[in-house]
Amino acid sequence: MKQRFIFILGFVLIVLLLGGYFAWKVVKSSQKPHYAVRMNTVLAKEVDVTLSANGFSPKEVTIKPGTAVRWKNNTNKPQTVNSDNYPTNQLHKELNFGVFNAGSSVQYIFTKPGTYGYHNQLHPDQTGTIIVTK
Repeated sequence: MKQRFIFILGFVLIVLLLGGYFAWKVVKSSQKPHYAVRMNTVLAKEVDVTLSANGFSPKEVTIKPGTAVRWKNNTNKPQTVNSDNYPTNQLHKELNFGVFNAGSSVQYIFTKPGTYGYHNQLHPDQTGTIIVTK
């Protein structure tokens, strides 16, 4: 009777150890890194436009679709980037970023060809243009 109990106990321990080992292998294999971007994927090009007390620089930028434009506020006050036409800002509503703080930036990826005029709502004489070619 005692031998049978030891045999059953040993068998259960072996089954538990083997089950634990295989469960550990499954968990470990599921922790392999997954890559969301293929290695040969080209990331979108970026262009910086700075906003200073004198306005946007450069005032005009020509880019290809898929390019990100980043407007950097290099003033010491909050500023804006808004679509033309002043004051309604309705031509390209996606450019209506509103106020962004000194030292910060806003960004937009242009996907469609066209000419995009914009301005600083707080200083309407500060204007710029993004030209997206085919």
